[in-house]
Amino acid sequence: MKTFEIEVVRTYTTTIEVALSDEMTTSALERITLGNTVEWDTKHKSFEDDLYHEIWDTLGEAELEQCDTEILSVNAKERKSGKQLFDELGFTSEKG
Repeated sequence: MKTFEIEVVRTYTTTIEVALSDEMTTSALERITLGNTVEWDTKHKSFEDDLYHEIWDTLGEAELEQCDTEILSVNAKERKSGKQLFDELGFTSEKG
C-alpha cells in the first residue's frame, strides 16, 4: 500500500454582511474578527467573544459554499515509508 499527499491550491475571497450597532467601528470589527477581543469588562468581553463566534460561523458557512471554486494547481507526491527510505539509503537490517 502506498501513501500519497495531495495539495490542492485554490484562492477565493469571502464577503459576508453583519448588522451591528452604530457604535461599532470598522477597526474594532477587524480586531474582533481576528480574535483580538478586549476585556474592558465581563459584559463587553462576552459581547466581543459572541460576535467573534457569530462572524466565524457565518464565514465558515459562506466558505463551504465556495469549495467548488476553480483549482489553481494540484500537486501529488508519494509519501515513502520508513522502510523505503531505509532501503534507498543502502542500509541493511543485518547485524554485524
